[in-house]
Amino acid sequence: MKIHEIALREFIHALLKGIDTQVKGCIKYRLKCRDPPAVTSSFLRFKLNYTEFRVKRFWRIAKAYHGYSLNVYRLRDAWFHLVILPKKGVAFTYDNYELFPDMFDCMRISCTEYPNENLLYIYLEGSLGGEALRLNLVYVLKKLFEVKPLCYETIIEGVKSMVSKGSYSEIVKSMPCIFRLLREYGPLLSEILPVIPKTLNDLLLISPALGSIFLRLGIRVRKK
Repeated sequence: MKIHEIALREFIHALLKGIDTQVKGCIKYRLKCRDPPAVTSSFLRFKLNYTEFRVKRFWRIAKAYHGYSLNVYRLRDAWFHLVILPKKGVAFTYDNYELFPDMFDCMRISCTEYPNENLLYIYLEGSLGGEALRLNLVYVLKKLFEVKPLCYETIIEGVKSMVSKGSYSEIVKSMPCIFRLLREYGPLLSEILPVIPKTLNDLLLISPALGSIFLRLGIRVRKK
């Protein structure tokens, strides 16, 4: 494996660990977590015990992928991407680096501030009929954990397995829980999304990211 591939894999692992830590911290401390970072320099140093070399390498990769988008939903005038956005600003920590909240939650809890910190945010950005929408991914996954914790764990473990082992089987295992979510919350989601997929083929047609994963498994989308 090339050095760049190792560094990129480490970057994604740190990103997933940061997201998981943030989501579970938000639940543990019963915070809203409207717009927290997924990763901060303090998280890398104090939670993952990164050396300064690894911290700097993480942020080099983050800046290289600034604005990178992963297409998760696309249909006619509706689309949603996952977007990576590194920033420089004030980081907040709570309970000995157990959580890195946003400024809104820190208005009601006692946070420690770290000025001039590197911060990495991930957003679910979309457009519906020309109207822009942006949601923090940590917030979205926190809401998922609140209603379907096992589904959340299945999805996270699937992504981890894909990154660490190159295995897509765990992602496939998450499909039943995704469809249960779509069935259960279909009426609510239909107020936002023009089409709610009812079959695997429907899902792969409107989600380029999942379509790419299943194509690697030899499963092709049947065009309607």
